[in-house]
Amino acid sequence: MILIPEIQTVVILVPRTGSGTLRRALLARYSNAMMIYRHMEADGVPQGYDRWAKVGVVRHPVDRLWSLYRFLQNFSGNHDPAYINAMRSSVDLPFSEWIVRNETVFTSPYDRAGKDRFFAGFTVRHPMPENVKSQFFYLRPDLGTRVWAFGELALLGASLGVDLSDRYNATDEKAAPALTEAAEDHVKRFFQWDLRAARAGVVA
Repeated sequence: MILIPEIQTVVILVPRTGSGTLRRALLARYSNAMMIYRHMEADGVPQGYDRWAKVGVVRHPVDRLWSLYRFLQNFSGNHDPAYINAMRSSVDLPFSEWIVRNETVFTSPYDRAGKDRFFAGFTVRHPMPENVKSQFFYLRPDLGTRVWAFGELALLGASLGVDLSDRYNATDEKAAPALTEAAEDHVKRFFQWDLRAARAGVVA
């Protein structure tokens, strides 16, 4: 979540929807912009700032989960080793099985190393595994969030006054493998809104 006082806008950063690109571009463009939470949902906007415009991106759920799955296979960065190991271990099974069976939460402020630490910037209101967490939980169009389709990132960038053509942390264009029947049923069960929204373009 990025708060941008210059344009009185809150940008909701849904994982694997160009959120890293958005974050870098917005923080470079607006000197007063603040990222107080990495992936906080729209119903967690701090009091007062909830009066500002809210925007976010929705991506086809299978494409988003495939991107996250591949991202976690080589997960690294400036994180606690216990967190890195948990993320990598979570994808140590075929993609369709991961969609159905994963129980590892991607974004949570709670320590994975058993040291009782709390990472405030990773606070979310709904700490659920991504394979059951609809993007509706992040974006909450019923709270007034304007939702842009992933294919319209350039248009979203233009509306925010930034260039999003330099993609950060993007996986390549390799298509997701065919899903098993169980995985297809899982996606239809948990991601009905995502499927509709990803086809609709700007939906709210």
